[in-house]
Amino acid sequence: MKKQSRWIPAVVVPAAVVAAGIVVPSMAANAEVVLPEKTPQQVLELAASSSGASFSGTVEQTSDLGLPDVSSFQGQGGAGDATSDALELLTGSHTAEVFVDGTDKQRVQVVEDLAERDVVRDGDSVWTWDSESKEASHLTLPDTSVTEVPTALPDGTAVPQTPAELASALLSAVEPTTTVTATDNVKVAGRTAYQVVLTPDDPATLVGSATLTVDSETGVPLKVVVAAKGQADPAVSVGFTSVDFSAPSSDVFDFTPPAGAAVTEVPAPGTDDARAHHADGQAPEKTVLGSGWSTIVGLAPSATSESAPTSASSDDGSALLDQVLTPVDGGKVLQTSLVSVFVGDDGRVWAGAVDADALQAAVAAQ
Repeated sequence: MKKQSRWIPAVVVPAAVVAAGIVVPSMAANAEVVLPEKTPQQVLELAASSSGASFSGTVEQTSDLGLPDVSSFQGQGGAGDATSDALELLTGSHTAEVFVDGTDKQRVQVVEDLAERDVVRDGDSVWTWDSESKEASHLTLPDTSVTEVPTALPDGTAVPQTPAELASALLSAVEPTTTVTATDNVKVAGRTAYQVVLTPDDPATLVGSATLTVDSETGVPLKVVVAAKGQADPAVSVGFTSVDFSAPSSDVFDFTPPAGAAVTEVPAPGTDDARAHHADGQAPEKTVLGSGWSTIVGLAPSATSESAPTSASSDDGSALLDQVLTPVDGGKVLQTSLVSVFVGDDGRVWAGAVDADALQAAVAAQ
């Protein structure tokens, strides 16, 4: 018999869910996987206790958000075009190699079509690298207790997340009003695992459910699947196809930009340099509307975007956006099966796991 308890995520980050877009081959429940019985809360506690684990493995990703086919435009933006790369991440398949050693050493490496993208952290030093655009960025963390690793390249392009990162976004927000159900035990990447399903009680959200699969021994999240209402196939799923729980070699976390790379030094969060960086328009101002599964996040345009010269790359990016955005009063809108995006005429971008009408109404009312 399935066990249930009542919870609600106070904050769900739709943009992070979209950027994660990771799916693995189907994983069938296995009646022969017999594990000590745990309640849903105990499974969530097991996952939360795994933050200091060490492991490495391969993550395969795909996303199915019901986006129109924009394959004929892929690559027209040129190297480093964030629009093209973002849509590719939302509609394509990717493989990432993941290395984690405790809380302050992580590496996510994506290799595709002779190009490589990396996010590497070693203690207080964090690097991002894109071999196609030959751009690197470096950040020195002021506090080594910070466990989050940047998931964007210097041009703003998102890097695929690991199951643990996506699970953390869910676990950090678990509170009463979502139904959490313990379901059948399974095997993922040869590991026995518990599963819990989080079903929102929020009628406004496009999220149908989120399934978290947790390694029975270490508690490390092995797979996360986010289903959209009314869609049979998963909208977002993150999972390992192979995993090794021995500590990776320390060499994995060493990174030096290749000769000729364009390197950007990013000011540490909370410093005067970072505040000046934001004031100059280099980072968008964030606004949050609502709460729970139907949270809406708004990003203001940077001050430099209006005066920046138009390039062939940005023209191609605009043409690509025109293929997926629908003109509406006050801007343009995109609704996927899981997330809606509204781009206002003022340049502000809003996103949330709600339908397009609800998104526009919330923006108009604020």
